[in-house]
Amino acid sequence: MNSEMMEFELGHLRDQQAKTREDEVFGGLTSKERAAYELRQGRIRELESAMSKRSETAPYFPGVSRRKH
Repeated sequence: MNSEMMEFELGHLRDQQAKTREDEVFGGLTSKERAAYELRQGRIRELESAMSKRSETAPYFPGVSRRKH
């Protein structure tokens, strides 16, 4: 999976998590909703870890963007 796709998925998951936390505050969560929240949280951790590892191993060239054009 490329970085752009990971960033997109991460943003989408974070949006879902924010909505779930809002729902929890105003009405609570069912056990099914809580389980889905925990699964998403695990996926967020996976993506963040993968993205961190990529940035650590990517070569650094001062003045050169790492983004593909």
